[in-house]
Amino acid sequence: MLNLLVRRRTSRCCRLAVAVFALGALTGPARAADDQPPPLTERQRIIHVLNRCGYGPRPGDVEWIEGIGLTAYMRQQLHPETIDDSALRAELARFDTLNMSATELFRDFRDLQQANKQRQIERANAEKNGGATMTDSSTNSPSARPAQAKRPNGGEPPRRSQIAVAELQDAKIISAVDSPRQLYEVLVDFWSNHFNIDVRKGPCRVLKVADERDVIRPHVLGKFRDLLGASAKSPAMLHYLDNFENSAPREISPNEQRRRQQYVQQQNPGAPVEAIDTKPKKVGGLNENYAREIMELHTLGVDGGYTQKDVQEVARCFTGWGVDPQTGLFAFAPRRHDNGPKTVLGHEIPANGGMQDGETVLDILASHPSTAKFISTELCRRLVADDPPPALVERAAAVFRTTDGDLRAVVQTIIYSPEFFSPQAYRAKIKSPFEFAVSAVRATGRTIVADDLVPANRRLAMEAGATFDRNMDRIMNAPRKSLDLAVIEMGQPLFAYQAPTGYTEDSRKWVNAGALIARINFALALSEHKVVNVSPPPPDLIRGVDSDKPDLVLDQLNRVLLHGEMAPATRATLEKQISDKEEDDDSSTVNVPELTALVLGSPEFQRH
Repeated sequence: MLNLLVRRRTSRCCRLAVAVFALGALTGPARAADDQPPPLTERQRIIHVLNRCGYGPRPGDVEWIEGIGLTAYMRQQLHPETIDDSALRAELARFDTLNMSATELFRDFRDLQQANKQRQIERANAEKNGGATMTDSSTNSPSARPAQAKRPNGGEPPRRSQIAVAELQDAKIISAVDSPRQLYEVLVDFWSNHFNIDVRKGPCRVLKVADERDVIRPHVLGKFRDLLGASAKSPAMLHYLDNFENSAPREISPNEQRRRQQYVQQQNPGAPVEAIDTKPKKVGGLNENYAREIMELHTLGVDGGYTQKDVQEVARCFTGWGVDPQTGLFAFAPRRHDNGPKTVLGHEIPANGGMQDGETVLDILASHPSTAKFISTELCRRLVADDPPPALVERAAAVFRTTDGDLRAVVQTIIYSPEFFSPQAYRAKIKSPFEFAVSAVRATGRTIVADDLVPANRRLAMEAGATFDRNMDRIMNAPRKSLDLAVIEMGQPLFAYQAPTGYTEDSRKWVNAGALIARINFALALSEHKVVNVSPPPPDLIRGVDSDKPDLVLDQLNRVLLHGEMAPATRATLEKQISDKEEDDDSSTVNVPELTALVLGSPEFQRH
């Protein structure tokens, strides 16, 4: 496989990638199973917390925590409301769509869809009438124009729905890089992925903005039942898993059919008029998508003890839970609800409960022992090990049960545990592309900045286009990309995983030959300041070190990026790379960006 890659790609990036493969396989364990390493030093414990309860240390972070004490730092991180993040909030204030209400976002998307439909109707009519073009009045009317954003740097603005996706992605990256509330951002990422919503599905592209802001972020350290309930009522989730279509079968009279048709005509002028039945028409029907996923993925787990009959009964309980077509907000429609009696996981739910049927299901699921175990397992997998220690999972699950699903207490149990601080957990997980990109920016002492060369509206359009898999060849061949585009190119477009499972928390799944090459290419672009919205490399990276002395440069990069923990095999490979380059170039001067990229691509940095 490697020889094939070398034959196909002979660029400098590929040669560097080949060198990284020589550093050692990431697919194996961090250390041999029969190793008995000593307990972590206090410095290693700090590095471990910064890597697992955050997105990696910045220069100086380890020394700062040594000064205040690790316990004090962890206590602060568990209570993010005590940490001033006003600088971050000021930085994010420039994203207009993130401050829009769910109704504003939904109506912009609806108006755009209606405008598109109107153009399609007029185009079809024009073709039918011999190729006449659309009238100026139709294309210039407010209802026919797609909602557009400000023109920050000139040029044609992308659509608002594109802006919403790109700004949401950028805000996530900026928060991970710059937020002092690092554990909070890790948990936001975990829960947003747990309650996965693909922004490429219909109005989810705008409604996910409200979901992230109003559903996920306020609840990550609260009660699980509150988070579960907020997700169940999230318009984005209702659309993503189709529960807005979930309805008890019923009949509608000719008069109601006529009223519905009038409403459709008001919303979509020119839409085809369907014939009205002269007798009652059957509509509605159960949609089991959300009922299945809330049990399999959100609460009980696939082996949580539910049956297909439970799926059907839960779906009946959630009939009528939908979205107001005018406001885009959650709305319960009593006429669409199944008011018959139900039985869910052995619990009898009496008839005529209305919306309370769904609330009762949420109570049952949130308090179920399988939910405590499943949530604890996933949190331990994210924070401790790909194969979570069973004893720790059981202790965390017990805390979940006894505290009525207090997520702060569960997380505290996990990150204060001996298993969390065990030598076997240290640098045992492989960073996802998002974690790798953000940690590389942080480790090199850099931050997110405004683009100097690419206008903001063009960058946003490129990021959204890549997320929706449009114009990928042109975008990915661009000489300079944003950090968001780099994460997409490495295989993890944010908020854009199609399956409701979300991205895997088993870090081993991220490793393959193509992924490692993409990572080293990104590391080189970052080191050469070709990531358009990341600040230049700081002079402190090798301050005071003679670039004509390779050993000293390598020592400095080892101290700054790997905290002095470069393995002998890694060092030997890097020294050989330097030696071979000196022979090729007849120079002893180290190419610092290339060497920095290799260190960032090393197994030691790619693990956390």
